[in-house]
Amino acid sequence: MTDTVQDRPRIRRRRAKLRDGITPGLVIRYLVLIGTVLLTVFPLAWLVLTSLRNSADIFAVPVRVLPEAITFGQYIAVFSQYGLNGYLWNTVIVSIATVVLVILLAVPCAYAMARFRLPGAKVIVSILLIMRMIPVVALAIPLFAVFASIGLLDTLTALVMAHTASKLPVAIWLLMGFIQDLPKEIEESAQMDGASTLRIIVQIVSPLIAPGIGATAVITFLFTWNDLLLALTLSSSEASQTLPVGLTNFVSQFGIDWGAMSAAGVLMVIPTLIFVWFAQGLLVKGLVSGAVRG
Repeated sequence: MTDTVQDRPRIRRRRAKLRDGITPGLVIRYLVLIGTVLLTVFPLAWLVLTSLRNSADIFAVPVRVLPEAITFGQYIAVFSQYGLNGYLWNTVIVSIATVVLVILLAVPCAYAMARFRLPGAKVIVSILLIMRMIPVVALAIPLFAVFASIGLLDTLTALVMAHTASKLPVAIWLLMGFIQDLPKEIEESAQMDGASTLRIIVQIVSPLIAPGIGATAVITFLFTWNDLLLALTLSSSEASQTLPVGLTNFVSQFGIDWGAMSAAGVLMVIPTLIFVWFAQGLLVKGLVSGAVRG
């Protein structure tokens, strides 16, 4: 009882500070934050709820927020009726291969641009920035003509090469900043010990810029996984089409299979959430480092 009585003044002071800290501006900021979160989460939540409804419940009037009965028939249909497993596997292959190739090529290229005095380096950096601003739709037709001429059209190889070429300028530009922030004395010490340039890149530079590599990998994966334009342009058969293209099969001349499309949309979102979940530490560190550097 004595401790409780002694704690009352401290509790009153805390409540007074809390009341003094609540201002109209703070309330407005929290309302805007809550509204933004709701606007962001609501489409995903509605997508999941729609995927768990039956056809009658989807078109019920008035609209029911929660389904009367939960069914997983839509998820079974996307594999048995629409053959989504092939599209999903193609997307995984293209996305992972693109991330690996982009990182393997971007790290040494960024190191060379950041550390060596190359002729025309400023021009190259300017070209990278220009390539970063060019929309993918402007590259679709030239890429179609190039891959058609070399016989790689409608193959996963063409998709991987196209995505690598489109994502590489951004990756090099991002990693250059991280490498430029590293003290050169570390690399000079390694060179004095007889380390080669390749060994310096692999054993010293890459671990130190791991947050930047993680952020680059996440960005590359997300843009590759969700790409529709290049996949639609460069692939014409199910053997090489990816999941975004597969989602268009749910739209036919007889209507739209909203339930199956929603289930496929959920399956498309899950791998990206898993990838970002495991890489979120590197992603946050990379974005924070980039913000501080900027």
